[in-house]
Amino acid sequence: MTVLDGPDEGLRERRPAGIEDVRAHADRRTLTVTFFGVLPPCVDRHSFVIEGGRRIVGIRVLRVTRDTVGETDGGTATRLRLTLDRPGDDSAYRLRVLGRGFHGGHDQAHFTFHPTLRHPPHDATATAPAPASGPPARTAPAIDYLAKDYASFRRLLLERLALTLPQWTERHAPDLWVTLVELLAHIGDRLSYQQDAVATEAYLDTARLRTSVRRHARLVGYTMHDGCAARTVVCVETDAKRTVRTGDLAFTALPGDELPQASGPVMSREALTAGPHPVYQPLDQGRMWLRPEHNSVPLWAWGQDTFWLPAGTTRAALLDGDGEHRALHFAPGDLLVLEEMAGPVDSAPDPGHRQAVRLTRATRDFDAHTGTPVLKIAWADEDSLAFPLCVRNPRGPDGRPSATVVARGNALLVEHGLENTWLPGGDADEIIEVPGATTGAHTATPARPFTATLRGTPVTWSPPHPRPADLGAAQARQLMDLGTRARDRLRDLHQGVTAQSRHERDFLAELFGASLLDDLSADLQDTVARLLARFDEFLEARLRRLETLARRARSGYVLDPADTGWELRHTWGDEAAHELGSDNPALHGPASSALRPDPREALPALHLVEAAGAGVRWIPRRDLLESGPRDRHLVGETDDEGVLTLRFGDDRCGQAPQPGTRLHAVYRVGNGRSGNAGSEAVNRIAHRDEDLVGITRVRNPVPATGGTDPEPVAEVRLAAPHAPFRTLLRAVTAEDYATLAGNHPGVQRAAASLRWTGSWYEADVALDPAGTSVPSPRLLQEVRSAMHRYRRIGHDVVTHPALLVPLDVALNVLVDPHYVTAHVREALMRRFLPARRPGGKAGFFDPAALTFGTPVRASALVALCMGVPEVRHAEVTRLRRWPASGPGVEGPDVPPSGELRMRPLEIPRLDGDVTHPENGWLTLRLRGGR
Repeated sequence: MTVLDGPDEGLRERRPAGIEDVRAHADRRTLTVTFFGVLPPCVDRHSFVIEGGRRIVGIRVLRVTRDTVGETDGGTATRLRLTLDRPGDDSAYRLRVLGRGFHGGHDQAHFTFHPTLRHPPHDATATAPAPASGPPARTAPAIDYLAKDYASFRRLLLERLALTLPQWTERHAPDLWVTLVELLAHIGDRLSYQQDAVATEAYLDTARLRTSVRRHARLVGYTMHDGCAARTVVCVETDAKRTVRTGDLAFTALPGDELPQASGPVMSREALTAGPHPVYQPLDQGRMWLRPEHNSVPLWAWGQDTFWLPAGTTRAALLDGDGEHRALHFAPGDLLVLEEMAGPVDSAPDPGHRQAVRLTRATRDFDAHTGTPVLKIAWADEDSLAFPLCVRNPRGPDGRPSATVVARGNALLVEHGLENTWLPGGDADEIIEVPGATTGAHTATPARPFTATLRGTPVTWSPPHPRPADLGAAQARQLMDLGTRARDRLRDLHQGVTAQSRHERDFLAELFGASLLDDLSADLQDTVARLLARFDEFLEARLRRLETLARRARSGYVLDPADTGWELRHTWGDEAAHELGSDNPALHGPASSALRPDPREALPALHLVEAAGAGVRWIPRRDLLESGPRDRHLVGETDDEGVLTLRFGDDRCGQAPQPGTRLHAVYRVGNGRSGNAGSEAVNRIAHRDEDLVGITRVRNPVPATGGTDPEPVAEVRLAAPHAPFRTLLRAVTAEDYATLAGNHPGVQRAAASLRWTGSWYEADVALDPAGTSVPSPRLLQEVRSAMHRYRRIGHDVVTHPALLVPLDVALNVLVDPHYVTAHVREALMRRFLPARRPGGKAGFFDPAALTFGTPVRASALVALCMGVPEVRHAEVTRLRRWPASGPGVEGPDVPPSGELRMRPLEIPRLDGDVTHPENGWLTLRLRGGR
């Protein structure tokens, strides 16, 4: 017989039911089971299972009868009598009750059929130990591991105390024990939340916090962006010449119904900061001259009635003054907006025919026929015109020439966002204080990196301006132009264009050395002639050094103006040293690149300096993985509420700020799609400290674009796992070289092939430039330098223009007798040949419609002819390469297959130009018609 550990008094009256006692009768075939609580009504012989035993196992219950119901130890109890199918042995057994309605910790009990053993071992397969003496041992209460929140923890603790401390029955809130239980439940709830949060944020698929998703994506090479600010170009019109600091200006867009009654575009600083409208500030810092003559400058048509600037153009001429005095002061680096004021045939202007360009060259000249002073301007290939412009110079009412296309000066590149220093009150001066060292702190555990949050939201995210790639490419162009400019200066001095002076003599002495000048000749004119003739010989080492520096800059390395400038100052003069700094507008890259910001390159628009000492600056970075222990770098992370948190280094990846340091934060507020505005939306200007006088108009001819909201977390989960497989980082096959070369600015299409030279492979890359048929030498060099970082080791890269194959095509066409033959010929010519004037519809053989390896099919030519309603019949009689295009062109006039195939690096060409038939010729033999 065995008596179990009895339940406490508090639990005896509680539901559900549980086994309180199991007794074996002397016949070893009958058990009496005592239950506490309310027994479920559905208990039968199938509700009991007997496990264990050594010699006799598998005992089953045959019948269950209710014995008696009475008092047991002061409480109600229910007894059941179980009749077994066989007697048991003296080993330990376990009785389990199945079904619902039983207490989880009292649904089983250990017993034995031995007449004197009271406490059998829990191992049901063990033999019966020696009889034990003393009071029964109390088993530990069962723990509910499903408890995860405050309510379940409180219930679990109260039930455990009911078993372990039965004399405590108080459950009111003022009780001290209840307070301790609730405090422990609260701590358990917090710890449980931390466990769940860690498990949730540990994986990209389950992470919910934006910061966690960003770091998971970074581990697989995917950059999650936090949005980007919009950019546009604002033109300021003035009636008086004046200079301003661009950093003190701000612009805003007010709707028409909110414009103040007072005339003029100038508004106060207080009115600017009080409104909810988007505010824009200039990106280029420094002083700027505002000139009335730069408000609107006509483009010059060179005396022609109609002068077309085709799409892809990178140069034009501006009317400079009234013939007696020049008025324009444009220089490389200045921004201009080319705007159409009237259509080709006095029609309304197209609002889409507006484009911002950054000048790379500005040269004063005269029209040779009329003597009109003009300013020749040029811009980068990346800023080439996206549409044709028809330039005309009709005479105005005053007799002066006007223009249908003008260039808008006094232009500034602006970006959405307002500095916090403009805000009134305490928001203008934000100080971040690093906590001081804690006295007696444990130094064995490293401290967590210091973090701080900024008050303003949303903080502007802005890509670097200028972009490092644009800055490096511009530095390379400046370096390569040093030798050309020096040669041109010598030529002007030799031809008498530049007067001989002491300044020119000092320039020659600095460039070539005073000893060389003394050895050549005493006559300066003769010395200049000799220097010009042997220019490459005398400056061979310096020119070779320029090529090395330019090659380094083209590869993406930004040259340090301090180090490289010192070298250039001692080799090419002071003027060359001042042209490599990022503050030089000529190095800021094309306007098209600045107006298409990449949100994945964006960083917080934050200027963080130490308030004490020399004002050391802390620089934002995308991450600190490449930061050293002495790099003052930080990372900005936007959370789910839009608040920007600054995370500093830990003295391993990035330097940690010293305790007690005070950091002064200057940043801009404004981000996302709210900054995108249409053209002519920006119409107000404000100055930080003073009133602007003489400003007559403010406008943005081109829309503000590029504003992007932070990337949604759901999109990152979808894109991040596949990011490493979508980005081409190495060129291994010919297709890789073609893809990477085709992504370069200024390249429309590219093709490549790998050739074995006998010692290594050579990647032969052919380029089809955008807007022209022949790429410039500079574009070929830029693509080759850009491919260097992607090429496979052991591969050489060679770039060259696409192989244009001129064609000789002839067709016989039968014209309906009711139509004029000349009209049909003109319609067919328009369908076949490239556009004859800008804006015309492209023909079948237009360069933009053909690509590498495109075959020319006779069936396509016939179908093109039959598309003209006046044509009854068409037949291709000749389809071959132009006879002078190379050997091997002899053969049938039309290939038997009806298809003239091209090699992988070849592009078919047919210009139909009478003056250049070697560029392809089309012969149309028309019969019929009238």
